[in-house]
Amino acid sequence: MPEPRICPECHAEIPTDAPPGVCPYCALRAGLRWEQPTAANQQADARSPMAPEDLARRLPELEQFELIGPGGMGTVYKARHRQLDRPVAVKVLHAHLQDDATFAERFTREARTLARLDHPNIVRVYDFGQRGGIYYFVMEFVDGVTLRQTMTSGGVTPAEALTMVPRICEALQYAHDQGVVHRDIKPENILIDQSGAPKIADFGLALLTGSTAETRITQTAQVMGTPQYMAPEQIEHPADVDHRADIYALGVVFYEMLTGELPVGRFPPPSQKVEVDVRLDQVVLRTLEKEPRLRYQQASELSSEVEALSGSEPGPRPEAAGERDRPPPTSSAFTWWPSRYEYRSKRTVWGIPLVHVAFSGDASGQQMALARGIIAIGDAAFGLIALGAFACGGITVSGIGLGLVSLAGISFALLVAIGGVAIGGFAGGSVAIGLVSAGLAGHSVITVSDEMRQWLSLAAWGLSTAIIATVAAGVLAWRLDAAGRKPEE
Repeated sequence: MPEPRICPECHAEIPTDAPPGVCPYCALRAGLRWEQPTAANQQADARSPMAPEDLARRLPELEQFELIGPGGMGTVYKARHRQLDRPVAVKVLHAHLQDDATFAERFTREARTLARLDHPNIVRVYDFGQRGGIYYFVMEFVDGVTLRQTMTSGGVTPAEALTMVPRICEALQYAHDQGVVHRDIKPENILIDQSGAPKIADFGLALLTGSTAETRITQTAQVMGTPQYMAPEQIEHPADVDHRADIYALGVVFYEMLTGELPVGRFPPPSQKVEVDVRLDQVVLRTLEKEPRLRYQQASELSSEVEALSGSEPGPRPEAAGERDRPPPTSSAFTWWPSRYEYRSKRTVWGIPLVHVAFSGDASGQQMALARGIIAIGDAAFGLIALGAFACGGITVSGIGLGLVSLAGISFALLVAIGGVAIGGFAGGSVAIGLVSAGLAGHSVITVSDEMRQWLSLAAWGLSTAIIATVAAGVLAWRLDAAGRKPEE
């Protein structure tokens, strides 16, 4: 196996398919493109977009066409939809690609992908099809600019970045939950409307994670995306890309919004470039981890971290140069919970996560995170098995619990309630009220013998112990598994 090539300038490992003597990362920083222009791209540059008048004849339900600009696969126009009586954006596949089945199918897939996504921070699709020899789709017109134009014209303040990133995360989390990986997150594909809200656009390279080999358009060995925003595995192992590549790309965008520069080679943390909260360093650098398993595993986790920082006082800045150069500490695999934590399993049951863990990290109790899943663990939890300060569900273990079987300081249960104060079918506790009760002070609707009450008490406490042991073993096994396993492909 040949030894890896290291760039002498930025000390990054050079991909094996890069031309000899060329570091793609340094080339990108110098404003050059890594890949050579293909014949299709050269042909696209040589051909002008379709005239608005010609397009209006082919799509009579639309009028007032105005050219917005060409893209890699199609040209985008602004138009007015006669029936909807509203402005829309129309994307038309480039003329020289109309006869290319691969490009035409990818274009159609982009429309279908967008059509299945309904989120306020994702551009909506109204219609798509093939007519008059052209492929097209009609989508929401965003009256605004791209994030790139915003960054170029006046820049993005750290406060604006902290507001914008969580909304992009929400959109990505929604897309990922629908089985869609964007694979080309960059400032050009994030639109900013008049209210300042971001909207993700251009799903032309999207990967449908549930797709079969026959329906996946992109060849598994083909590198797809924009190199300076691509995760390392997207360049080195394009067949193994998952949703964490989008999180990496958003990390690049986040770093660029904060510093105005791309994180190329050995780059400093944001706080060494601009006046930002030093705690942002660990958040941004975690999104840019080379190993996918070391990044945030869900976009919602990144959103929670950024929201927590945007609503708190800035942390102290490092003073010594050695401390500034020291990388942010990496939490041990056996650290129980970070200051703020969220985990949502990919596996779902009836659309509900199999496991959802959410903690706010707020010791004062003024902010609480809600976990909702088959197994829910959090400040407040709702699930078939729920553990939290407040819990509601089938089996609850909590401070205050409501369920079929509840173990809590204050416990309400339909079947078995055990706690300091317990109310339920069978209630056991210091103060117990139920059909049958056992405790220091109790009230029973049904009178049973002392011997029967003792047996019921033993059974209830045995059930409670078994539930606690099962849940504790499950949580421990999950934490150990999460610490040592390779991420799911």
